[in-house]
Amino acid sequence: SDIERAVLWKTMWKRKIPETVVLMAALGVLTFIFFFQNWLVKRPKLTERIRIGFLLFTLFGIGIYAGAQLSVVNIMTVFSALVGGFDWQYFLMEPLIFILWGSVAASLLFWGRGAYCGWLCPFGALQELLNRIAKALRIPQVRVPWALHERLWPLKYIIFLALFGVSLHSLALAERMAEVEPFKTAIVLRFIREWPFVVFALALLGAGLFIERFYCRYLCALGAALAIPARMRMFEWLKRYPACGTRCQRCANDCMVQAIHPEGHINPNECLYCLHCQQLYYDDHQCPVMIERRLKHERQEARASKDSGAQIANIIANVRGERAAGNDKPGDSK
Repeated sequence: SDIERAVLWKTMWKRKIPETVVLMAALGVLTFIFFFQNWLVKRPKLTERIRIGFLLFTLFGIGIYAGAQLSVVNIMTVFSALVGGFDWQYFLMEPLIFILWGSVAASLLFWGRGAYCGWLCPFGALQELLNRIAKALRIPQVRVPWALHERLWPLKYIIFLALFGVSLHSLALAERMAEVEPFKTAIVLRFIREWPFVVFALALLGAGLFIERFYCRYLCALGAALAIPARMRMFEWLKRYPACGTRCQRCANDCMVQAIHPEGHINPNECLYCLHCQQLYYDDHQCPVMIERRLKHERQEARASKDSGAQIANIIANVRGERAAGNDKPGDSK
């Protein structure tokens, strides 16, 4: 009954008060990071530490401990409920999932899919952290040729549309097909499952050791589902120079998911908002535009210093000349 469901979801929220407080605090920290990113990215070491720390929290706190991994199944369930009779109480049963979806809905308007996919997805965090370890162990990284990379992007949209289409016929069947997502195996069940599911999840993670965020790039139906409404985002927070892509390909080459086109613009459908390109934007030892500005400033300072030195030398010479002239004057001597 409605009364029983109301009692149940309220009980669940009371039990999860500590977890919800921590999650809300983490979302507040992430919001602070995004709103003050221009200040933060000028401090690359601090940015890197914060990112690694947040990814660890996402993996072990949101994922392994709380099991709050969002899924494309959630989207299909919501749509099915809208068609067949929506009941808020059903979705309030999982407090952390509910809060995360609320934050995702808001962040799509500001930062696109990157806020969730790049910072709050436990499986995404797992992929990125494992890839960092792989790089530290000097495992060779594969850079997918741009022509192929660009043509692999649609795969995740095809997977999402296929699942969504099946869900219109049978939600139960769509949920079974959604096992193409490794989230349940790797995060929720922690690999304690039948071996085919474990092998599939490990294969995707293995691919991610060589191609950073392999699953996110090409196969994530949830990422595709978030990218579609993210087209409505209201702000462009990531800065670019007019010269980006013409004089320099540093950002494009360093982007972990190759979300920057060769001509320099960032593809918002693919960007995971790691902020690395923004660190380069302000780096006066790597960005050509900033290097030119630094060198120009250094030349101006050197010129000013030289002029100041000449002025000081002239003053000293004048003082010495005046003293010498004073000493040469005939005095009244007895």
